[in-house]
Amino acid sequence: MAQTINRSWNQDELPLGIAAAQLFPAPPRVGMVIGTFAAVPYIRLQLEARRRFFPGIPCLVHDDCSHKAAELAELCAQYGCDFEHNSTRQPPCLGDLTAFVGGLMWAKEKNIDLLLKVSRRWIFLQDWPRSLAQLALQSQYATYCSYTTTFNFGFRTECLGMAVAEWGAETFMQSAHSRISAGESVFVEGYMHNFAREFERRNSRWAEDWRRAHPMPDDKNGYALWDAIGTDRCAKTPHLLWHDFAGAEEYFQLSKAWELPYSRKDFEDPNQGAGSKPKDY
Repeated sequence: MAQTINRSWNQDELPLGIAAAQLFPAPPRVGMVIGTFAAVPYIRLQLEARRRFFPGIPCLVHDDCSHKAAELAELCAQYGCDFEHNSTRQPPCLGDLTAFVGGLMWAKEKNIDLLLKVSRRWIFLQDWPRSLAQLALQSQYATYCSYTTTFNFGFRTECLGMAVAEWGAETFMQSAHSRISAGESVFVEGYMHNFAREFERRNSRWAEDWRRAHPMPDDKNGYALWDAIGTDRCAKTPHLLWHDFAGAEEYFQLSKAWELPYSRKDFEDPNQGAGSKPKDY
C-alpha cells in the first residue's frame, strides 16, 4: 500500500515519496530512433515502412561509424529523416548504447515527448505510434517494453519506448556518457532494465495505480507492458519483421513487394562486409 500523509486540516492525502506530476498530461509527441551499423537495405526497409504505415513520425537514424555513413545520410535525406553517426566505431554493446544517447539528445532538441528506439532489423508493419501514445497516457510510465519467453529475458532493447523527460535527464545520460567515454562494455538489456526500475520507483500516483492494476513479477518489472512487442522474440507475427524469426529471404520478399532495388544476397550480411559483432544494433 502506498504511504501517505493524512492532512486533517484540509481533508486530503499527500502521497509520500511519490511524484504528483503526470509525465504525459496530454497526448505525447512520438519520435523514433533506429540504431544501426551499415545495413543500408534494412534501413531502406525501415524508412519505407515509416512512409507506408506511420508517416509524419519524426525519425533519426544513428550509425556506429560504418563505411556506409554517406549512403545512409543520402537515404535519410531522400525520406525526410535525420541522420547522425559516431566519430569512431564503438566496442560491442556500446554502439547500441550510443543510439539511445544520441536519440534522446535529438528528441529533446525536437521537443519529442516519447521516443521509440528500434534495432536495424526490427521493422514494424503497422501503425504503432497510436498504441504506444495511448499506453503512455493511460499508464504514465517512463518505460514501455516487454519480455521474451525464449531466452528468458525480462527486458528487451530491440524495441524500447522511453519518456524523454525521464530518460533524457541526468540520471541516465550522465551514466551512459561515462560508460561510452571509458569504453566500458555493458550488457545493454540489464543496464537499461536497472534504470527502468529506478524510474519506476519514482512513479507518479497515476503510474502507481497502473502498476497495482497490472502487476508484473520481479524479473519483468520497471515498465508498462506494450502488447505490440509481443512476449516471445522468436514468435512469428504479421505485424513486424525481426531476425530471430525472419531470415534474409523474408526481408528480401518484403523489399521485392515494395519494388526496392535489392537482391536476396543484399540482406545476408547486415554489416555489409565489415565483420560481425555479437550485439545487433
